[in-house]
Amino acid sequence: MSEDLLPHWRSPEDVAPELGMTPTELRRYCRISTNHCTRLSRNKIMLDKSNIKAIIAYIKQENSKPVVNEETGMIDPFA
Repeated sequence: MSEDLLPHWRSPEDVAPELGMTPTELRRYCRISTNHCTRLSRNKIMLDKSNIKAIIAYIKQENSKPVVNEETGMIDPFA
């Protein structure tokens, strides 16, 4: 089987510096999004190229949402 066809699994420790975050932050995003990572034995989080693209898209989508103040119900322009 060609090596290009095999997924290249990487740990959050390997991927996080490339994304500009800590491994803990990346693991947290993986847990929140639930389907943007792959769980291997002992529930270990691993990422391949498609998982990395999906988690980047998820983070961009979450960061683009406006922050709503719970007390007033209005969008907080300073958040």
